[in-house]
Amino acid sequence: MSQIKRAVSMYSLQDSYARGRLDLPGVLNFVASTGATGVELISDQMIKATPFPTDETVAGWRSALDASGLVPVCNDIFINSTIYRNRTLRVAEQVELLKRDLDVSKRLGFSLVRLVSDTSPEVTLATLPYAESIGVTMALEIHAGMSFQGAITSRWIEMMKKAQSEYLGLVIDFGIFCQRHPRVSTDYFKSIGLSAAVADKIDEIYLANGDTMRAFAGRGDHGLEFPPELASLFSAPVDEEYAFFSTGYENTPLECLDEHFDYIKHFHGKFYEMLPDGTEYSIDYPTVITRLNQLGYDGYIASEYEGNRFVPVDQPVDDQGQVRAHQALLAAHINDGK
Repeated sequence: MSQIKRAVSMYSLQDSYARGRLDLPGVLNFVASTGATGVELISDQMIKATPFPTDETVAGWRSALDASGLVPVCNDIFINSTIYRNRTLRVAEQVELLKRDLDVSKRLGFSLVRLVSDTSPEVTLATLPYAESIGVTMALEIHAGMSFQGAITSRWIEMMKKAQSEYLGLVIDFGIFCQRHPRVSTDYFKSIGLSAAVADKIDEIYLANGDTMRAFAGRGDHGLEFPPELASLFSAPVDEEYAFFSTGYENTPLECLDEHFDYIKHFHGKFYEMLPDGTEYSIDYPTVITRLNQLGYDGYIASEYEGNRFVPVDQPVDDQGQVRAHQALLAAHINDGK
């Protein structure tokens, strides 16, 4: 039997929370109702007055968490290093912000934090003694668009391997395993003016090259260079914007899991569109879960719904239905490969 456990990132339910369909205890109770046993939080998003929540706020969170029966798996944190127009925060300043978020996470009951993908390795290393002293692990998210090939990611992993601390690791986002470009993104961009020719060409390039990140790698803006056969089709700014955003989905070989397995602390079960047949449109979950079981992974996969951002503004976001369907997918395939 698989040792993989199921969780839900509360990020997935941000629309229900923001529009008042669920309050904080309601989000936790909904997560528990899906059969998940763990929960992931973005404290900036749902904990009032973060990073300085009152003791009363923290106690309210802890009480709701205890009542739900869920395990606090991971808190997703950010370092706002560009709060000034004229400069990026110095390393020492970023270290203080990171320590502050570690303290908040500890108060909320989390012993693992996800660091956003562009977190500096120098900042992380300088903060490591403090993280070790309070027992909180810092894990860098490996996210599509900033995956293993990214310069900052590569330097961070090099730092992690040299440090050899149990309080450093990786969070792998399933968005790096997209076999098809999410069609909900395409449909949304078409609704705001994307040309059909550009949409079709992006799908063609994605399938031919594995993903568009590989096809566009070059010396242009953001390290990307659009091939002439695509650029010639651009007729409006939205066409180029869509082409750029298409690199936010990657189709990374599963062998990357083998190489980095000893450092993996957690997985984001990214999904964009659950289909009526119980599959996800872009990501082959059974194949990825099979690999994780073969490797002996015994941590959590947290449902992370990101199709919400592509729902037209005049349409309802069925985040609860999508999360429930995704948890059913995980439950159905949790033992694949065993």
